[in-house]
Amino acid sequence: MARILVVDDEEPVRKMLSAFLSDRGHTVETAAGGKAGLEVVSRSVVDLVLLDINMPDMNGIETLRRILAENPRAAVIMISGAGDETLARRALEMGAFDYIEKPFDVDYLEKVVILKISTRP
Repeated sequence: MARILVVDDEEPVRKMLSAFLSDRGHTVETAAGGKAGLEVVSRSVVDLVLLDINMPDMNGIETLRRILAENPRAAVIMISGAGDETLARRALEMGAFDYIEKPFDVDYLEKVVILKISTRP
C-alpha cells in the first residue's frame, strides 16, 4: 500500500479522505494548507499527494509548483470544489496526475489512487 498526503483546508474533507484511504490499507497524513503540506513533503517520503486547489494560505497551484520543483516525479492528484476547468487544465499541464471535483465519486477516486500507486517508479 501507499503513503498518501491529503492537503485540504477543510477539516471534514481531510477526515473523510483519511478514513476512506486508511480503510483501504494506506498510511495517510494530512495537512491543513499548502505550507503545511510542503513541510510534510520536505521531511518524509510520500507516494501520492491529494491536493486541494483553493486554500487560503497558499493555493494548490503554487503548492503543486513547489512540490514538483523539489520532486519532479511526485504523484499529485488535484481536488477542488470550484469546478474551474482553466485551473484543472493548468494543474494537469504543470504535471498533476489527475483532477477530481468535490463532491467525490469515491469509486473513481479509488481507481485513480490504485492506478497511480501501481505505476509509481
